[in-house]
Amino acid sequence: MTLATYSHIDSALISKTLGSLFYYRPCEYSLYGIDRVLSAPLDQTNNSPLMQQFISTLAAFKQANIDDLTAQHDQHFCAIADIPAPPWGSVYLDRECVLFGESHTQYKQFLAKAGFEFETKNNDPLDHIGLMLMALGALLDNQENDNAIDSAELQEMLSVHLLPWSQTYLSNVSLALTEPSYSSLVKTTQILLEQYTKLFLIPVENRKVYIQIDQDRNETQE
Repeated sequence: MTLATYSHIDSALISKTLGSLFYYRPCEYSLYGIDRVLSAPLDQTNNSPLMQQFISTLAAFKQANIDDLTAQHDQHFCAIADIPAPPWGSVYLDRECVLFGESHTQYKQFLAKAGFEFETKNNDPLDHIGLMLMALGALLDNQENDNAIDSAELQEMLSVHLLPWSQTYLSNVSLALTEPSYSSLVKTTQILLEQYTKLFLIPVENRKVYIQIDQDRNETQE
């Protein structure tokens, strides 16, 4: 993707949609309007790799069995089951690998400073990959320049709170997934985040990732 084909409007839509698919249980899509998002028409003439991959992901979700999707979501993206690759940033960035750790506190303070107000289900941690992608999309809505990152909040969101752990998480969860729709979701998210690191040369803060994922365990679940 080049500057000529990049659009923060498209990226905002994609980021918010991907976040919703990570966060919400498929059996509840109608409650949150996600079923309407999946059925909305998209610009088929946009030939950017990101948009084409995004369209492919939406098609996969529309064609998938809702019960299979829900079972996969419960196993990998919420706290209903033992999660092979946890989707919360603090599990990766805190020395004790715990929820609601110091990195979560820092992220919560960032959200407050940026003007966000979140009400999560069951007081869930705010640094779930899905919620963070939705927050990223909201920040992109305020981005005025397609040729640069002109928002300090957007820069901090990516360089400090999301990019230091997300690619590790996405790589690990991709090994454990067995449902093609979610595999496509992970791939699209990787492309989206790689777009920012490469296109805008976003400096990723050097934050240590503490958790060690059992790769052998993930591979046996494929």
